[in-house]
Amino acid sequence: MSSSKFSSPFFKKSPLQGAYSSGADSIVTVSDLPHYQKLQQDLVAGTLATFTPEAIDEDMQKTIDKRGSRIEIDPTTKKETLNPSKFNKFFGGKSTDDQGKIDKFKAKTDKLQTKLDSRKKDRKATSQETLANACIDKKGGGYIGYDPDLNNGKGGCY
Repeated sequence: MSSSKFSSPFFKKSPLQGAYSSGADSIVTVSDLPHYQKLQQDLVAGTLATFTPEAIDEDMQKTIDKRGSRIEIDPTTKKETLNPSKFNKFFGGKSTDDQGKIDKFKAKTDKLQTKLDSRKKDRKATSQETLANACIDKKGGGYIGYDPDLNNGKGGCY
């Protein structure tokens, strides 16, 4: 029976004995995990900041303002003209003086304004108890805490 050349006494005394199986010859790098965790936390924080009720109301108000600026009234004839949005203008949209289209446009803008006013009214009607209940830690089942002085007097969880 012949023995393997790797079972010779030379390889048993080698300084590299076990280096390949233990990973001692590999390159060790510093983990990027903390950086990825911070990146993920920053993304989540930015997303949550974007979808606050105040931010949504602000965007809705900007939309209403843009829609309102699209209707022009000729000072001499007092006739209304509906201008196309920037997007439609880019694709060849034209101004119209069709009163039916203008009325539909105004109705939709009024509906948006009513929705915005309703959202603001509902938010003001929210009681301190409801805000405090929103601060319940769902995983732990206990209160995190609510402070009405946080967020410039708007209140918040801590």
